Amino acid sequence: MKLNKSLLKSNKKLLSFMALSYFDKAIIFLLPLLVLYLFGEKEIYVSIEYIYSITIVAIPLLDLGLSGYFFYAYREADNKNEVLEVFTNFFKRLYILIGFVGLIFIAVHYLVFPFENLILFIVYRVLFVLATTFLASYFRLINKPQKVVFITILSNTLSLLFLFFYFFLNYDFSLWLIFIGQILFSSIYFFKCLKDVLVSINKKLKVLYTAKILKDTILFSWPNIIQTFLLLYISNYGKINALTKMPIDDGVLLSLVQRFSMLIFLTHSSVWAFLVKDIYVEKNVLHIRKSILYKYLILLSFALFMVVIIASFLLSYNYVGNSLYRSLKISFLIIGQTFLGCIYAYLEVHYGRENKNIIKLYLAIFGALIFVTILVLLQIDFLERISIAMFASTLVSLLLSMFILYKRNYKMV
Repeated sequence: MKLNKSLLKSNKKLLSFMALSYFDKAIIFLLPLLVLYLFGEKEIYVSIEYIYSITIVAIPLLDLGLSGYFFYAYREADNKNEVLEVFTNFFKRLYILIGFVGLIFIAVHYLVFPFENLILFIVYRVLFVLATTFLASYFRLINKPQKVVFITILSNTLSLLFLFFYFFLNYDFSLWLIFIGQILFSSIYFFKCLKDVLVSINKKLKVLYTAKILKDTILFSWPNIIQTFLLLYISNYGKINALTKMPIDDGVLLSLVQRFSMLIFLTHSSVWAFLVKDIYVEKNVLHIRKSILYKYLILLSFALFMVVIIASFLLSYNYVGNSLYRSLKISFLIIGQTFLGCIYAYLEVHYGRENKNIIKLYLAIFGALIFVTILVLLQIDFLERISIAMFASTLVSLLLSMFILYKRNYKMV
């Protein structure tokens, strides 16, 4: 009876957290689409997706794998409060360093020589994602995962309000509207970190301990850093090259389908954020809990169904004949790749629990080789080639990962 009540309470918390998370993600999801459908700015829409993609690819390299190692160190530590404090202080210093480097890039672009017209937005997007990613880990470990969602809701709602304000007053669209909330939060958080570090500078600074965290984090995470970078680069390869290597309409098609596919990924990330602690604290590292996995797959499959319906309706409305067939084929490959990629990412958490991130790296390299091979050998349309390469590399990597888990004697319990 007590177990049933506990399970019911846990499910209610999950649904409540997911509802809040989905509200936040709905705003994130809609912002670029509103630019396209309210202002009709195709090139700016593709530029926004480019900024998002560059950021996603850069984060694993800049984060140094800290968020992932945070959970492992917390699990292994006797004094968990000390782990929380030490990692928070370390992240603040890392954030300040990255912030100053970003400001240097902005200054070079505007004062010395221009090299990236979107550098301002890329830097602030990076700072925003870095902060919220770490804070998501921190708040999850103290059992308050909703707090970081409130931060992103406020930031993104501000951008949404400015967007509607400009639209209804018939003002010309400006790119900063999308990023104003993120710029404000990143600036405030940067100065807060700077203040906290300067206030504590007179205290005894555990330099050696800080260096040890950096060393341990990189030793633990370097395979995962490279692996994540490869996977994200493959997934975002098309959008990164959309402005230079394909017609603008193909860039819009790719970006739209991947944006709708985000509903699958957002379901994955919302459920994962709530369940990751339960997965990591499982005593037997060779156990995969059926109750958690099935709950995850049911919610993810529902998201897949919704995305397929939405994409089919959208494409049927905008395309006809051979153009419709081509668009549907590309769309289903991209949607399928996202679905399989989420399952692949879920299963890979178990390698992290074992501290066997090197396996994840080998899998990523294998997938990257398949991607590059298809990209080079297939002599077809660029967008179709990318779609096939992404789907094939993800599918084969997932199957290989499942085989490795089986050979390592993982059990469903």
